[in-house]
Amino acid sequence: MAKFNVTVPHGLDRIVVVDRLKGFSEKIRDDGTIKISDLKENWDHAGNLDFSFKAMGLGISGQVVASDQDVKITGNMPLAAAMFRSTIETQIANKVREAINI
Repeated sequence: MAKFNVTVPHGLDRIVVVDRLKGFSEKIRDDGTIKISDLKENWDHAGNLDFSFKAMGLGISGQVVASDQDVKITGNMPLAAAMFRSTIETQIANKVREAINI
């Protein structure tokens, strides 16, 4: 497995960011750009997310941690996707920015 790491600075209140992110998975799933299946998400009481999904048949998993300064997304992807790591990280960052409206 290869790792990915994305940090999106925002300066918003953490609670606002978590609320905006919670409703965003449905939008991503219905986006149609990339076929996403088997999406699983587990939000803990502190507003952190553990997630997993398949995109183009490849399993991706990770964690999302929001603070008042930024959103950090870390996770694992198959080695087959590692050569696209920078594109994947850029797309994740763009989707987080879209979700939290920055």
